[in-house]
Amino acid sequence: MAKKFLLIAPSYACQTITGAGQRTNLIYQVLQSLGKVDILLIGAKTPPFWQKYFPQANLIYFAERGRSVFFLGQKFPFLLPELIDKLGTIFTRRISQYQPDADVSSLVTKLIENNNYNLIICRYLRTAAYSGLLKPSLLPVLLDLDDRDDQVLSSRLAVPNLNFLTRLVIAWHHQQMKSIMPQLLTNFQHIWVTNIKDYSMIPHGSVSILPNIPYQFSLKSQAKIELSNANNLTILFVGSFGHRVNREAMKRFIRYCWPRIKDTVRDANLRLVGSGQWKTLKVPINKRSGITIVGSVENLQEEYRRCQFTIAPIFEGGGTKIKVLESLFYGRTCLVTHHIQLGYEDLQCEDSLLVAHNEKELIYQCIRLLRDPILCEKLAIKGYNIIQKNYSFERFKSSLETPLSRFTKG
Repeated sequence: MAKKFLLIAPSYACQTITGAGQRTNLIYQVLQSLGKVDILLIGAKTPPFWQKYFPQANLIYFAERGRSVFFLGQKFPFLLPELIDKLGTIFTRRISQYQPDADVSSLVTKLIENNNYNLIICRYLRTAAYSGLLKPSLLPVLLDLDDRDDQVLSSRLAVPNLNFLTRLVIAWHHQQMKSIMPQLLTNFQHIWVTNIKDYSMIPHGSVSILPNIPYQFSLKSQAKIELSNANNLTILFVGSFGHRVNREAMKRFIRYCWPRIKDTVRDANLRLVGSGQWKTLKVPINKRSGITIVGSVENLQEEYRRCQFTIAPIFEGGGTKIKVLESLFYGRTCLVTHHIQLGYEDLQCEDSLLVAHNEKELIYQCIRLLRDPILCEKLAIKGYNIIQKNYSFERFKSSLETPLSRFTKG
């Protein structure tokens, strides 16, 4: 009998133009090679749009979370329930954000009752919580924890110039998250993380590493390295506007770093590529700024060819960080923050990329790369070779299949 799986993911983690969507799609490809796959997307119900990301899926289901309005918002709707929800999220205990959603969990229960699934895979801990899958289950439930919930909060505390009250609230939530994480993870049969550091931090008896890889490997479009022209002074940022940490990172970079870089290297250019409303970013951009907001593009390879190197000036958040691997895959080194480098032990500063610990270092390293094309080339070649060796689709597939085989025998 053919094996059958249920893959549950938030709808925001499905589009293959984003790192989160690429990881979801890679998992789907592997599952599909092993049997039938049903998809449950938690989010907006727009079936025709999402179906293209899961070709040949057995069935695709959709569930929207019910309005989680706190008591005052329910009793007095004229008090702006969405605002009350936001305030409630900030000031109530963290565990309240990991409760089953009535609509989502009801659908999951029906799917389990009406289908002979071998197992369920959830993308993210909150997805499992909304689905009512944190409790013991006769059906194996496996978790892809590529964003550690406690680490996301921890990283926010490292954001430059975070105001005092915000820091207090985040620190409060972070301490709670560290306390409740072991309890929340108890009933999963297996957990995947993305790197060795997370592997060592997860208090669970069955954990393994499912590495991020460049999505291009799965498309069998492996690129031969094409090095940039020595006179190229273009810097590239690739990321979705819809991801808050991308917006805030680029807003700070353009306000506080770019003017210093542009004053020093007057012909430098910065290109912003990615889906969403980047043109609404409230930063000083004009013809003399050297900044081009490109937006979404069909061919990312062409954008990488245009640039000398890429940047990831992000100091907080989760995310799969696949864009770093993608940059090296296309033969362009990357200037990253120490936060972005976490988990990439084989991608070292001064070897395959450069690392900045603050905005002053971002400025210095950008200028350094713009002035030293030989350094860019050396880092790019080393990074490209590491990607080809350590980040293959075959490795990803094997890392996923090995734990799955324990639950799908017979």
